[in-house]
Order: sequence, then structure tokens, then C-alpha cells
Amino acid sequence: MRNNKILIRQFMIFAIVFVGLAMTNTQMIPFLIDAGYSPEQRGVLLSAMAFVSIFGQLWAGYLCDRYQTVKRFFNLFMILFVLANAAMYWVTEYNFFFHLLAVSMMGGFFRIVSGLLETWTIETSQYSRDNFGMIRAFGSIGWAIGAPITSWILSAYGYRAIGLSFAIFALLSMVVSRKMPDAHKVVTGQSIRFRDVKQLIEHKPYLLLLVIFVLVNIVFTADMYTVIDKILALGGTNDDVAFKWSFQAITELPLFFLGAVVLKWMGGKKMMIFAIFMYFIRFFLYAVATTPFQLVMISGLQFATFPLLMVVQKVLIDDESPAHLKSSGQMFALSLYGGLSALLTPLLSGFLVGSFGYDFTLYALAFSLLVPLGLSFLYKPKSKLKT
Repeated sequence: MRNNKILIRQFMIFAIVFVGLAMTNTQMIPFLIDAGYSPEQRGVLLSAMAFVSIFGQLWAGYLCDRYQTVKRFFNLFMILFVLANAAMYWVTEYNFFFHLLAVSMMGGFFRIVSGLLETWTIETSQYSRDNFGMIRAFGSIGWAIGAPITSWILSAYGYRAIGLSFAIFALLSMVVSRKMPDAHKVVTGQSIRFRDVKQLIEHKPYLLLLVIFVLVNIVFTADMYTVIDKILALGGTNDDVAFKWSFQAITELPLFFLGAVVLKWMGGKKMMIFAIFMYFIRFFLYAVATTPFQLVMISGLQFATFPLLMVVQKVLIDDESPAHLKSSGQMFALSLYGGLSALLTPLLSGFLVGSFGYDFTLYALAFSLLVPLGLSFLYKPKSKLKT
């Protein structure tokens, strides 16, 4: 299949998948609040997903390298995701232990599926890797469409309809991906084993990137939890939450489309430093905000934070991963900077909010970014990227 045709299908898959992902994720906090869970209980429920996420992503990356395919495991985990999502939104009343299991499975599969889709794209070809930002932009378009659709579905049919709606888009994504080529794998003639992953963590630049991205994502993840909690605490509604998600997705489009150009111009290291600094500004302003409208407008700083961080994470991790461990390198990194943030952020934020309030928590998160910002200056990128 020619590169342009592959690119068009990748645009379609990302748009379709992220419409579905928006349905599963944007109303999770309002759902748990409506079910009667306190901030501390929500912190425990949301942190539980990290265990599935961390081990599931590591296992998924290993399986992809072991069996030389990403496409098949993407479809398998998508089916599991559909089942977990339907189960979670079906039980709308307070049921702590059921939701502990359901949220952990749904949230874990959310991260596994999105991680596999991104890994599949990066590994399809050098052309897809170079245009990853543009491809990922269609995920943002899908998210921007999916968030208000979810709000409408919720108003008209209730939470249970979210499970069926997501299943439709998941099935559509698998249909569109049928003719897509699989990831390009380096064949070594030897079976990949779990102990081979130690090559990754023994590589110091890769390990340093992991530390930086874990610390940044702990803060970034609070945008999905603490910021939404503050919007609702200040009198915001489910519609405000949906608008926030759509607004963020729209504002991030330009730099996703220009991701390859910005990366070539700035280089990976400078791009990473700039994104972390802008996250500091963003969370500092979140702490200062006093109305739901202000919080939604500040979320527009997504344009200078998330797309840059997303692109640079994928590219730098790919650069520092051995050729025969590309999937493991991506999924292991994602299991840590995605999984640990999913584990720590809800617990940390829940405790800080319960003890000191939303503003103090957001100030603390903002100033914690000074640590990964400082570590970023120690990273020495590959020579092919500008410093």
C-alpha cells in the first residue's frame, strides 16, 4: 500500500478511535461523582487502573515484539476494552468493589489501546513516524467531536448508553484497520524474552527520559482529575466538562499538524524543555482561576503543552530504544509515565485536595515541574536531533 493511502487510513483510524475514547473518558469523573464517591474514594478507584495499565502495557509491548505484530494485539485489547467499558457504565449506583474492578480494567485498557495505536503508527514506516504529529491531530479531531456527542448521549439516554456507543466506534475502527499494514519489525532470529527489556533500563539516556516523563505526566494527569473536580466544585456542569475537552482538542490541532516541522526546527531537547515550562504556566494559572469559565479558557494552553509533549515522548523514546525492542521500548515507557501517573496522581491529588483544597494542590503540582525541567537540561539527545 502506498504511503499516502496508508496515511489517509491512519487519519481515519485515529479519528474514529478517539471519538470512542472521548466517550469512555470525558464523563468518568462526573459519573463517579453522581454515583456518590468522595474525592478520596475516587482517588482509590482511579489509581486502581494503574495496575492494569502498568503491567498490561509492558506485557502488550513484549507480546508485540515476541510475535512480530502490533495490529493483532490492538484488535484483541480493543475487544476487551469494549467489554470493560460496558460493564463500568452499566452499574450507575454506588458499588465500590464492583467499580474498583471495572474502573481499573476500563482505565487500563484505555491506556493499552491508545498506546498500541500510537506504537503501531510509529512502527509502520519512517514516513508514518515523520508524520506522527499530523496523524495524531486526527485523534484530537475525533476527541473534539466525541466529547459533545457524549454529553448529548448522556443527557438523552443516561450513562448506560455510553457503553453501546463506544462499541459501535470500536467495531468501525477495526473494520477500517483491516487493510492497514502491520508494524515493521526487525527480525533477529531469536525469541524476545522479558529479560531482554533490561537493555532498555540499562541505557542511561532512556532511563533519564523515563524519569522526566513520569514526573511531567504525574502533573499532566491532574488535568483530567483535579482540574475537572475544581470546575465542578465551582459550580460547573457536565456540559462545561465536555466543552473543556473539546476546546483542548481543538487548540492542540495546529502543533500536532506542525509537529514534524517544530521538531526539526527546535530539536527534541528544546521542544521537551519548552513543553514542560508551558505546563508550569498552565497549572499555575489553574491554581489562580476562580470560575469554571477561567479554568476552561486556561485549558486552551493545551496548544503549547500536550501536542509537543506527545510528539517528543514518542520520538525520543523511539530514538533511545534498540531496533529489535521498539514496541517494548514504547510500551514499557508508556507503562511507567502513563501508568505511574495514573496510580499516583489520583491518590496524591485526592489527599492534597481533601487536606488543603484545590488551589494549594494545583500550586504544588505546578512547582513540582521544576524538577523534570531541571533534569531535561541533562539529557543528551541523539546527534540527528538538534540540541
